[in-house]
Amino acid sequence: MSEDSSVQAKGTRRPLERILRIHGLIAGGRFPNCSGIARELEVHRKTIQRDLNFMRDELDLPLAYSKSHHGYHYTRAVAEFPFVQANAEDLVGLLLARSALGPMRGSALESSLRAGFQRLLATMGDRVTIPWSELDEAFSAKVRGMTERDAFLFERLAKAVLESRGLHFECRMLGEDRPAKRRLQPYHLAEIDGGWYLIGHDLDRGARRTFAVQRMRAVHLTGRRFLRPPDFRLEDHFAGSFGVWSGEGRGGAVYEVAIRFRGFAARVVAERRWHPSQEILPLSPDGESIELRLRLSALEDVARWILGFGSQAEALAPAELRETVARELRAAALHYETESS
Repeated sequence: MSEDSSVQAKGTRRPLERILRIHGLIAGGRFPNCSGIARELEVHRKTIQRDLNFMRDELDLPLAYSKSHHGYHYTRAVAEFPFVQANAEDLVGLLLARSALGPMRGSALESSLRAGFQRLLATMGDRVTIPWSELDEAFSAKVRGMTERDAFLFERLAKAVLESRGLHFECRMLGEDRPAKRRLQPYHLAEIDGGWYLIGHDLDRGARRTFAVQRMRAVHLTGRRFLRPPDFRLEDHFAGSFGVWSGEGRGGAVYEVAIRFRGFAARVVAERRWHPSQEILPLSPDGESIELRLRLSALEDVARWILGFGSQAEALAPAELRETVARELRAAALHYETESS
C-alpha cells in the first residue's frame, strides 16, 4: 500500500471527529489551509477539501478563504458547532438497535457503538433521556424485542417532544377504574429504571404531570405547537422523588423520611448515594445498623424500596410511610399463612 493510500485510509475512519478538529483550527484563528490540515491530521489533501466543502455547503458555516493569510477563516463568530439535530425516526432506530445489542457485549463493535449512541443522544439535548452513561449495563441488559406498536408509539411521542407539539391520548392512572382522556404539552421523554415516562403540562389539570408510556393508548399528535418553558429541567422535576413519583398535585408537601437498616442491608445502603438529600447516621460501631434520613415529595417509591429489604429495613417516619409498609407486610404474611394452613 502506498503512503498516500495509507494516509487516506486513516482519514476515512472518523469523519465527524476530523471535521470537529478542522473547526477547532479555524475557530482558533490559525487560518489553516488544506495542505497544512492534511499534514496535521494525517489524511489526504482531497479529503480535507471535501470536509471544508461539507462544512460550508451542508452545515452552513461562514467559511471563506483569505488570500492574504493563505488559509480559511470564519467571516463571523461561530459560538457552537451546528450538529445535525436528531428526529423521531432517529430515536426509534436507536431503540431498535439497542434491543439487538445483547450478543455484542465484549466484541470489537462495542466501543464504536457506544460512541455512536452517545453522539446521537447528545443531539436530542434536554428533550429525551436514555440513562446510558453506564453503558455496560445497557449492553448486558436482557434483549427485549420492540413490537410494531411500540415503535409507532415512540415515534409519535418523540415527534411531539422534539417538535413541541400537543398530544391527545387516553391513560389509566394507578388507582383509577377506567382510562381518562388527557391533553398534554410534552416536555420530556425519559427512561427511568427500565420504564418510559412522558413529562409535560396537563392542559385539563393545569399542572405538570408524569405519564407511564406503557399505559398510554389512542395517542394522537395535534398540529398545535407550544413554547416549551426554557427553565424546565428534569432534575428539578424529580428533585424530591425517590424514583418516578414526584408528588405532583400535592401542594409541594415534603416528607421527612427515616429508615433503620440492619445487617447486609445497612452495608449496602451505606455504600451508595440514593438521593441528594440523604443523611446516614451510624447506630453501631461495626456498621451493622444505620439510620437513613431523606427529604422526599412522595412516598410510593421509597415504600417499595423498603419492602425489598424485608426484615432488615424498618420505616421509622413519617407515620404514613410506617403504616404503609406495615400494612403491605401484614398482607404478604397473610398470603403465606393461608398457603401453609
